[in-house]
Amino acid sequence: MTASIMSQLAAEDPRRYLSLIKAAEDHDDLFQALYVDHDDEMDSVSGLRRRRRRASNSPDSTILAASLVEENGVLRWYDGVPAREDAPQRRRRRARRAGAPPPLPDQTVVLTKEFPRLQPNKAAAAVGAIDMRLNSAIGVTLQSHLRQLQRGPQGFAIGVDVRGPFKGRTLLFVHGTFSNAVNMIGEFQATPDGQAFLSAAFEGPNKYDQILVFEHATLAVSPVLNALELGRAFGNSSGELRVIAHSRGGLIVRWWLEAFGAALTAETRVVFAGSPLYGTSLAAPDKLQHALSLISNIGTFAEKTLLLAGGANPFLWVAGKLVEVVMTVTGTLANTPLLDGLIALIPGLFGQSQISNNYELNLLRLGPCTTRPVYFAVKANFATVNPGWQFWKNFRALRVGDLAADQIFPGDNDLVVDTASMTNLGEKDFPLSISDVEDFGDAPDVWHCNYFRQQRTINFIRSKF
Repeated sequence: MTASIMSQLAAEDPRRYLSLIKAAEDHDDLFQALYVDHDDEMDSVSGLRRRRRRASNSPDSTILAASLVEENGVLRWYDGVPAREDAPQRRRRRARRAGAPPPLPDQTVVLTKEFPRLQPNKAAAAVGAIDMRLNSAIGVTLQSHLRQLQRGPQGFAIGVDVRGPFKGRTLLFVHGTFSNAVNMIGEFQATPDGQAFLSAAFEGPNKYDQILVFEHATLAVSPVLNALELGRAFGNSSGELRVIAHSRGGLIVRWWLEAFGAALTAETRVVFAGSPLYGTSLAAPDKLQHALSLISNIGTFAEKTLLLAGGANPFLWVAGKLVEVVMTVTGTLANTPLLDGLIALIPGLFGQSQISNNYELNLLRLGPCTTRPVYFAVKANFATVNPGWQFWKNFRALRVGDLAADQIFPGDNDLVVDTASMTNLGEKDFPLSISDVEDFGDAPDVWHCNYFRQQRTINFIRSKF
């Protein structure tokens, strides 16, 4: 049995979330080989109906349920199925005692996922399956790939695997979480300025001898291990190295250059774009349920603002699959002590979790450094005035000291990374610094996934390289 996806749309425009529902259905089979065995009775229509009447999951249930609910324009994930608006008062009280969200006049259940638990010890395999679906370049070993970017009559394409040492001028792109090299290069191709930047990299007085992309697993593998592989691929390289790192890719580049770069003699410059150099609150264990909700909101936001569809918009389906992993391990989406252990099962998130006891990230911030790269950064604080995109306010504290339980970010952010983290390299006396910053400030239309569509970003990168 794979997960069962059921729509309960009851909004004025029932087409608003059809893409979310379709994305969930398209990835319904991802964990098929990892689910526990189940009996036919549990799969029967009557069994489904009984579970649909249940407002929360029981500890001994083989089949679990989670619902994506719209409340006041904000999407939120909940255990079970929220009590229906017309349910008897008795059932509503039971639902509240069981921890289900109370019915609200403007509450719409967008979809309900019903799925078997994962088999014991299969949570890590499930996270790896997400990585492989996110990036077709990643095989079952989750090994990373350093590949050439090629230019042909149909535009730019990812070519064959390569390995150093490299000489001359090298340009390297490193993508972020939930992404891949195709998506990152696609952001440059989305605008004339980005296209001109890529074209100039292949021809002209400042062309590069090799233009490379680094494909890597972003959830099941720690940024440290990604960096170790990148360091091996670049061993003994020389010349001029220029790196563009987006999001989590910035942490990979830092680990590579600062911890595993002893054999690198190239003169290196790096532009970080929205990188969680000091981690991100989005990956904090105690905010996980709300982070999954935010990811689903980002999915619909990216679809409408960037016109991202299908594989280019993983936000539409990743949260739903992570919900299955969370509920298998903890039995609930609510905040429990088990969430600390769960985050450890997702090394790609833990490695960028902005918490005081993230010893991995803390050690990076202490130094010393094996190379002396020159660092630059691009940052923004997403603060749109568009009334249609005010969901972000529900996940951010707008005043000092007003962080509520369902808010993720304590302050400025670009919807994914805390703005302050984007330029925070280390503790006092850390040997490296950010040499220059392109700061969009309070930006109504600049956020985590569209930095490379901004003319200012392209001009900044060009000026530093």
